Amino acid sequence: MNKTPITLKIDDPAPIVSVYYSHAKQRTTADGRPLIKHYPTSFLKDFCDVIEKRGIMGKFSIVPAPGNYGDIVNGIEGITMEEMHEWLDIAKSRVTVRFDICPEMLTHNKAVDLESGKVLELTEREWASTQNFGTLTPYISKALSILKQAGFDCTGVTSPWDFGIQVEEEYVRAISQAMFDVYGKKNVWYFLRALRNTPGAKPWVAYDDGDRCVVSVPATTDDVFWQTINCARTDDEYISAVADELITADGKRGQIIDVLETGGYPIMITHWQSLCSNGLFTGLRALDEVGKRINEHLSDKVEWMKVSDLMRLVLADKSAYPKR
Repeated sequence: MNKTPITLKIDDPAPIVSVYYSHAKQRTTADGRPLIKHYPTSFLKDFCDVIEKRGIMGKFSIVPAPGNYGDIVNGIEGITMEEMHEWLDIAKSRVTVRFDICPEMLTHNKAVDLESGKVLELTEREWASTQNFGTLTPYISKALSILKQAGFDCTGVTSPWDFGIQVEEEYVRAISQAMFDVYGKKNVWYFLRALRNTPGAKPWVAYDDGDRCVVSVPATTDDVFWQTINCARTDDEYISAVADELITADGKRGQIIDVLETGGYPIMITHWQSLCSNGLFTGLRALDEVGKRINEHLSDKVEWMKVSDLMRLVLADKSAYPKR
């Protein structure tokens, strides 16, 4: 492999409704503006324009039953079926070309009792902390099944918050079983952990029973775009300063450069709300600038990959990617 893999993970997307709004600790930004509850479909189109222009690849979560507002098959509270289908159709026709699709478990809010459909008082993070293989498998399967019914071919899963971290061995086995049950796939990736400021950070094989494998793909940078939620600035100087945290305009500094210099893989992380920036879209502009700088300064050093491509790279030489 001549070039180092680089990828981008987008957490928390859903058709129009803000999953972040549903579970945010407060409904205002840090500078006192009300959080918006809906993101226009034009925002998804603008995102697609950026990833296509810059060649960006990675993974894109779609929360199957976002914020306990309904689900992407039967409808979501607050938006019409036409609006939901338009968003999903754009995701299928444009996002999937460059990004893997995955669930970020079922609601990324309150957990759901699968038998009754009742919403529990526990968040999914709290619920998962006391579960096991037998209870996690059907929950993950439900999330995958909704996305499959909506027409998406999932390759992995993302943890809402740190879902499953307290019972990770059970969780990883459940991921493998759920993916096999729903899609018949023997290999799957998952995103749970972060290895920021960790020299040589790369994915690893978290589970291997000789037939099926699960690859853990950590984040190796911070979500530098998150700050744009809480800042009303939209000037070019601010956009450049946000981008600088990942890669400076001269391509010499930033978290991406730090990861590369230690022999790691730049696996960037951001959130849908970080790019939307509470309706100002400064995060997306900063991502565009980051993509521009990567292409200008690192095109001979890095290669954009979907997370599933990264998974296959790991599985082709498992011994080179030991468990962290």
